[in-house]
Amino acid sequence: MDIKAVLFDCDGLMFNTEQISQDMWRKEAQKYNVILPQAFFVAITGAKRGTDFSAFYRTIPHLQEISDAMHEKRFDLAYWASYAPDGLNMKGLVPLLEYLEKKGIPCAVCSSSSEKYVRTLLGTISRPVKIDAVIGGDMVTKGKPDPEIFLKGAQVLHTAPENCLVLEDSKMGILAAKNAGMHSCFIRDTIVPDEEMKQAMDLEKKDLSEVISLLEESYG
Repeated sequence: MDIKAVLFDCDGLMFNTEQISQDMWRKEAQKYNVILPQAFFVAITGAKRGTDFSAFYRTIPHLQEISDAMHEKRFDLAYWASYAPDGLNMKGLVPLLEYLEKKGIPCAVCSSSSEKYVRTLLGTISRPVKIDAVIGGDMVTKGKPDPEIFLKGAQVLHTAPENCLVLEDSKMGILAAKNAGMHSCFIRDTIVPDEEMKQAMDLEKKDLSEVISLLEESYG
């Protein structure tokens, strides 16, 4: 692979926010004696807000009430900003960002969440890190698995799609990377890859630190 830029997802990939958020959902659902199925979390992970989840609303009792409560809790910027420095970092995040800066490899965060939310999470890293661009879900019209957000990231970094490596932890993100014509590396957080994901993704690594050895093949 000739990798010239790296595109990061945010939640569950850079920061341990996906697991925390799923726990929030489950606790809210418990108030209604509702157990949320894993298929629901697979569908919402990495998806842009506003995606049609009508099938779940028809089959899961009280999902509207649960969702209304979660709307405020999930993206409470003050809550996420209150975490201790590096308290949300996924394993290998800072070493990988330092490696990219040292090698002069441009990178962008391409998240279904808002730009302001992403920048809030980046602010919890204890040391300055170089991120060349942040593309939030509020900056595009179509959500993952549509490739728009990754194509915009490549454009901002002045890199051809085929020279971009997408790092993702969600099915929607992996499919978006494939639809964008980019290389992808899946790093497991809360989602277990199904056959469709396995066919779509190029690589799988245990954590972000292992991406460094992958990039060494291109940069040495």
